[in-house]
Amino acid sequence: MTIHNDKSLNISPNVLRSVGILAAAAAMPVHAAGTDKIKVGLLGCGGRGSGAIRQCLDADPGIEVIAVADLFEKKAKGQRDSLMKEKKYQGRINIKDDHVFSGFDCHLKLAQTECDLLVMATAPAFRGRQMMAAVTAPKPKHIFTEKPVATDVAGCKLVMEAGKIAAQKKLAIVCGTQRRHEFSRVELFKRIHEGEIGELVGGQCYWYGGGIWYRGMDKNVKEDMSELEWQCHNWYHFTWLSGDQICEQHIHNIDVMNWCFNGPPKKFTAVGGRNCRDYSKQAKEVCLAITGKEDGWEKYNGNIYDHIFAELEYPNGARCLSFSGHGPGNGRSGEKIVGTKGISDCSHSITGEKPWSFQGKSVNGQEQEHIDMIQSIRAGLPLNDAQRIAESTLTCIGARIAAYTGKSFQWDWLLNASKQDLVVPHDQLKPGPGHFEKIANGAEELV
Repeated sequence: MTIHNDKSLNISPNVLRSVGILAAAAAMPVHAAGTDKIKVGLLGCGGRGSGAIRQCLDADPGIEVIAVADLFEKKAKGQRDSLMKEKKYQGRINIKDDHVFSGFDCHLKLAQTECDLLVMATAPAFRGRQMMAAVTAPKPKHIFTEKPVATDVAGCKLVMEAGKIAAQKKLAIVCGTQRRHEFSRVELFKRIHEGEIGELVGGQCYWYGGGIWYRGMDKNVKEDMSELEWQCHNWYHFTWLSGDQICEQHIHNIDVMNWCFNGPPKKFTAVGGRNCRDYSKQAKEVCLAITGKEDGWEKYNGNIYDHIFAELEYPNGARCLSFSGHGPGNGRSGEKIVGTKGISDCSHSITGEKPWSFQGKSVNGQEQEHIDMIQSIRAGLPLNDAQRIAESTLTCIGARIAAYTGKSFQWDWLLNASKQDLVVPHDQLKPGPGHFEKIANGAEELV
């Protein structure tokens, strides 16, 4: 099918390639009726949420933020106040007091508002539930969600189902895998898929860095947070909340590998462990603040690994190596794909029989993903990444399960037979005791 770029619709070639359909001039915009405004709510008011809502505002002058929500009231109010003070957004931040939501059910309250679009940047564990609430609300919402979209198999399936509902209702679901929106990579992958480096035979991907934050003891832990709330505040360090580093960060690189093959791997093999994650000083302080003693502080140290090495075998037999984690020494991030006729850096160039280097316009993928999303909504051609990002998230989860258990298994088993469901049920999410799991020993039961 020929793709026409109708400039009157202001749709970038990137959007048209992604939706893969004709841009019809008669397409009806899907936003607030009778106005060019798109009303937006922010779910998750931490650092990524703060950045994402501003990137959404910058993407289109018709964006109006009318609601914010976070587990913690102070964060929600602080985000509202911060946005209202920014002169560049004057007149576009209209958040009333009754549209500032908090608590474990804040996503349900936000879903009931008149928002057209929700920007989601909470802990990954809850995104499937939040997406379902958004697409099944009395006024269904378009969604921008950060990655990953789940931490377990059950969550990935929930996202897939939300994606089907969104497609039926012509709602956009766009995720924060910004590499998919960089012009250089879009053009490069078009060439890869057209066979310019031949049959793909192998590759590597990396995200190994120096470490991450640990939110330890401060007055909020003692005065405002229960144990479970502190755990959610420090979500990165717990597998059920973050999915481990391989999901939270390395998903960018693994998603690129899946992009190379137009789908997920067929088999997983991995090893990993935890050698140098030590937050004992902070963990003891948190334990003392919450329980009044230091005994039992170890659980506050978290249970995610600090390294996972995985082999992903794709349907054509190609094997790609994945290296992720945090630790001392030199870090590394990036991807490489090897074909029978050439090699690519998966970013902007090819070497081999048909060498090529991108010479076009460079864009910031985190900005462009919002531009592409808004353009697709206005054109009536909403992008829907739900199935793809659920598969990439599940790829990361599969590698993590392989490392935690020491077992190899097939994609079909992971998708159709695994019973993994790590996340605390919604009716048990309330201020009180935390939900702690042991550190995997590398030989856990395969569930």
